[in-house]
Amino acid sequence: MKDVPSTLNEPFELDIDLNVLNHLGLNLYSNVPAVLAELIANAWDADASRVDITINRSPGNPNQNSIVITDNGCGMDDADLRGKYLKVGYQRRTDSSGDRTSMGRPVMGRKGIGKLSIFSIAENAKIFTRKMKMDAIGIEMDVEKIQTAIKKGGNYHPVRLKAAEKVPGNFGTVIELRKLKKRVNATLDQHIRQRVARRFSVVSDKFQVYIDGEKVTIQDQNYFSKLENALVYGDFETTRFSHDEKYITKRDNKINDYLVRGWIGLVRESGSLQGDSGNLNKVAILARGKVALEDILERLHISGLYAKYVIGEIEADFLDQSDLDDIATSNRQDFIQDDERFAALRDFVKKELAVLRESRAGMKADEGERRAIEIPAVREWYGSLKGDAKSEAKKLFGRINQIATDDVHRKTLYKHGVLAFEHLRHKEKLAQLGDLDVDNLEATVKLFSELDDIEASWYYQITEGRLDMIRKLRAITDENALEKVIQDHIYTHLWLLDPSWDRATETASMEKTVRAEFEQLSNKLSQEERNGRIDIRYKKTSGKHIIVELKRASVRTTSWLLGNQVQKYLDALEKQIEEHQEYGPVEAVCLIGHLPTDWTSQNRRQDELNLTTRGIRVMTYRSLINDAEKSYDQYLRKTEDRGRIKALLDAIEDSD
Repeated sequence: MKDVPSTLNEPFELDIDLNVLNHLGLNLYSNVPAVLAELIANAWDADASRVDITINRSPGNPNQNSIVITDNGCGMDDADLRGKYLKVGYQRRTDSSGDRTSMGRPVMGRKGIGKLSIFSIAENAKIFTRKMKMDAIGIEMDVEKIQTAIKKGGNYHPVRLKAAEKVPGNFGTVIELRKLKKRVNATLDQHIRQRVARRFSVVSDKFQVYIDGEKVTIQDQNYFSKLENALVYGDFETTRFSHDEKYITKRDNKINDYLVRGWIGLVRESGSLQGDSGNLNKVAILARGKVALEDILERLHISGLYAKYVIGEIEADFLDQSDLDDIATSNRQDFIQDDERFAALRDFVKKELAVLRESRAGMKADEGERRAIEIPAVREWYGSLKGDAKSEAKKLFGRINQIATDDVHRKTLYKHGVLAFEHLRHKEKLAQLGDLDVDNLEATVKLFSELDDIEASWYYQITEGRLDMIRKLRAITDENALEKVIQDHIYTHLWLLDPSWDRATETASMEKTVRAEFEQLSNKLSQEERNGRIDIRYKKTSGKHIIVELKRASVRTTSWLLGNQVQKYLDALEKQIEEHQEYGPVEAVCLIGHLPTDWTSQNRRQDELNLTTRGIRVMTYRSLINDAEKSYDQYLRKTEDRGRIKALLDAIEDSD
């Protein structure tokens, strides 16, 4: 790339490495809204007041579908196009204009790679742009031609296009995306508006986004009508909430020396967070008005029924301050996990979720009391209670109200609950009724026995199989035995790798063809590589395509060899995903006995990050066991005394 003034006759030039193109272009994002968000962010940085996105669908020939993005920003001249747009890695915030636009907007872009995102969804892109009082200019870039030029050892020269009639105003930029990828054509639906709306907090009358001629608004997020109660931070407008202000709580928005803005809430029904427009059971993190992490809940590993009802958006601009270290990952979709800023935010959200849970408990108690006394028999019983007994009964009604699915279910729980309540009152342990966990209330009130037995039964039935597996793993010390346990169980117990991976869901045809592809690759491995590996398999779980490779515990390897070998299988899997049209994120997990030999304290974080960007996660057998123990530590603590209740459950199971 020549970052110098040029004449109109001098060809444009894109200087880019093939690896950069593959990992930060072709594989940067997996969905249309994420790419559109990058282009909208570019328009924001160009001080645009309006962005128009037009999706041209060709029903008879999906290959002719296209997406056109038009903004009325400042546009580019020849020098800008060469020195900024075509310069991969150009860092806007470090040039003379700083981290603010001419209109004073905080610049969203940072690493200068977002422009490559267009190649995640399209094979061909045309860019037309005009700067005030300048002629319009245009270029065309094609992925296949870029790859060919790089492979031949040269740089790629975009084709110059006539652009006089392409830019609608005196300034601005138009981007035409053509030759859309198959998976993109399959997702050009009516939910793009919602997904785009959920990626920004800056969309307003001063910065308007239109999709197919219809304005994107806050209401398109489709959040607030679902909420039942919420915590609010900073100057977030509570008028957006459409329900009783009594259950909207203003909270302190300070995290150490930093400030946040936004909200976290709970919905009435967890099913309202699932639908065609995507999973909303997330707390998104925004920085500088744009989504920086789609869901921090995944980093918290919170358990309990209430976790399925959580939704929220937190604006944390301190994660992307220009005068501080850049802690975002290369693909700008995550943060370095052990950075003190991100760790502080993570701890803050976890603490606030506990507050939210208590807030909901109070609201449910009020509502539960009202529902309960609608039943004459319950109203009479409740009216006979005094003092603390009445307070505890109200809490019980609240817990029942949180888990009841309909009136019949609610009545059943009232009967069991009253019996448990009276039993504990007789034992003078009524106050301890408040310790009952709403996640397991239905099972516990049915037992209405000694409170110790109730507590001991909380997690018994749910976690018995997982606890046995963890105990077995913890008892293993011999490396060869460890290999055998992992080999026998890992593919049927994927939750050991990630608690959310409960069961495999791949189709038989997909699994068969992937296995055939993997066998062909395996046959090409060297004898040493074959000897070092136990097995490699493909699974699909929780909507994600998973490759699991097991290495022998005694084998030592490098991250470079590991990454290159696994990349071949990732490429093979991507091929099958395209052919079967079973789209979704892809991840590879490598289980090894020892950390890569080339990892040092200085380079490990960067090497891990490089692998993560490529969708590869490395774990040792020992870290697998330790992580499993930590994830289920609360369950392990609940199993110390469950003798009598286990005997009771077994007796019920064995009865005729």
